[in-house]
Amino acid sequence: MEIEIKLGPVEPALAAVIFDDIALLPPAGEEERIRMRTTYYDDPAGSFRARKQTLRLRQENDLSICTFKTALEGLARLELDCQAPDIVSGAAKLSAHPDLPESAKNALLGGVFLPRCGAQFLRRTRLCRVEGATFHLCLDEGQLEKGDLTVPLCEIELELVEGDVDALQRAAQLLMAAYKLPLCRKSKQQRALELGEVKV
Repeated sequence: MEIEIKLGPVEPALAAVIFDDIALLPPAGEEERIRMRTTYYDDPAGSFRARKQTLRLRQENDLSICTFKTALEGLARLELDCQAPDIVSGAAKLSAHPDLPESAKNALLGGVFLPRCGAQFLRRTRLCRVEGATFHLCLDEGQLEKGDLTVPLCEIELELVEGDVDALQRAAQLLMAAYKLPLCRKSKQQRALELGEVKV
């Protein structure tokens, strides 16, 4: 299960200041930098998007990770992943996971997956501890992509490792109040898919 809070968009210079503000959120570990290249997939029928599910293949430095996500209650999301060199083998592995919803099994076993959009970015991440929670503070900077269309990406994420969701929300509220940050309610995939769509 994944519980995270996204803040942004934010200008890159300000995002760097926020990430380095160790007085506000003291670090509990060394910074790590991960170069990420993500492709989001759907089947020909658009089953994953229709169910608000995510199927992606992400290169994380030297690792290739296939991931399935779907929303749960509140901020929680089910997240299942495995190492895989390509989307077909990754989807096949995920289809056998005992926690996978039945609604996704047939789509994962279908074997036909179309790339819909993507993202590439550098993630800076460090572990933080506040009273009641341990979480990763992440700064993602790069771009979202859909075909030839691109848009800059820069956002802050707080991803719970252990502890209380309320404590994670309090940490997010500290950042929002100190730096006037908006809450980001859409995933990277949602924003990338909307590139070029006409808003009515």
